[in-house]
Amino acid sequence: MVVVSVLAALLPACAPDHVDPPQGSRRVTISTSYGERLDAVELGRGSEVVVLSHGANGTKEGFYPLVEALARAGWRAVAYDARGVGESTGRRGDRRDVDLRAVVDYVRTSGVGAVVLVGASLEASLSLSMADDLDADAVVSSSARASTFGALEAVRALDGAVPVVVAAAEDNDPFVADARALANASRVEPVIVSGRGHGTGMFDDHPGSGGRDRHVPSTGGVGARRTWGEFAMARRGGLEPPTRCLEGSRSVR
Repeated sequence: MVVVSVLAALLPACAPDHVDPPQGSRRVTISTSYGERLDAVELGRGSEVVVLSHGANGTKEGFYPLVEALARAGWRAVAYDARGVGESTGRRGDRRDVDLRAVVDYVRTSGVGAVVLVGASLEASLSLSMADDLDADAVVSSSARASTFGALEAVRALDGAVPVVVAAAEDNDPFVADARALANASRVEPVIVSGRGHGTGMFDDHPGSGGRDRHVPSTGGVGARRTWGEFAMARRGGLEPPTRCLEGSRSVR
């Protein structure tokens, strides 16, 4: 019942119209242990991989600016549609944990050096809760609920063993309060930006700014792509200080 109520609360989350995949990206199909086929886009060929999981009502397209930024920075980025979303098969909302595990298993078949989980909204909670089980090297959480998938308990159990970045927009209640609780459990400072954007829409509160706004750049601008890239630069033993992850943003405790 808790997960159902959270899914209902997240229905207004951003779901972009069709967007062409990043130039040079590869479209792949990832099979799950349940026989579902997940539609994914992959860019970059580095040994360090970022797995990007969208929110309850989002799609992989919401991560395309970040996919491009990561690839330019030498990472291999994989963004996927969960089952029942886009061209992925299956019933929407079922077994998101199985989907995430399938994508991580897929990237590990190529002999990766590190795996970073980046999650938006519902999938931020899931990424935090599965970090230990999936042997993740770091987690970046955008607009997670602390109670969903037992994220808060999972972060406490990590006890700092896995670097975590926790972010939310200051007017995006109740997610901002949860970000502070999750960050406190991780013993890190939360990244709190201005506005009310949620999940992958966290940097969309200033459309048209093209990265010139002092607080939060638009995801369509060069500045935003740089911001997203820095936001995801988390790896074991080398996590950037959260206040540096959002260039030009206002950090609020």
